[in-house]
Amino acid sequence: MALIKFELKEDHLKLLKHLDKWEIDASNSIFCETENKTPYGGLSLTEDVGIILYGKPDTEFDPLSPYGAEYTEEQIAEIDKLYDELPMALDIICFNLPEATEVAHYKTKWHQRNWKKYTPKT
Repeated sequence: MALIKFELKEDHLKLLKHLDKWEIDASNSIFCETENKTPYGGLSLTEDVGIILYGKPDTEFDPLSPYGAEYTEEQIAEIDKLYDELPMALDIICFNLPEATEVAHYKTKWHQRNWKKYTPKT
């Protein structure tokens, strides 16, 4: 039987806490209900998520940068990955309230939504 395993991280909780105007579409992606805005209220998803995760950049604002701030390729990849995982993180939290507001590993069968906490084998 196929299992889905997911690590709910502190960064997922931070990003979910800061969502502003958002919806989930048919492809299970989070988007903003206001045209040309992100679900965090800004114009650049990378910049909005980057500020939440990494804080305001130490460098000067660069108006020529597509994000207004410089992020490494690794940071951009992490931003994209965490954002794409938000619907599953939200599903875990909603199913397990109030316990799922902590960082942990969860699993469920592929066809069910009853997420259970587990300890991964090392």
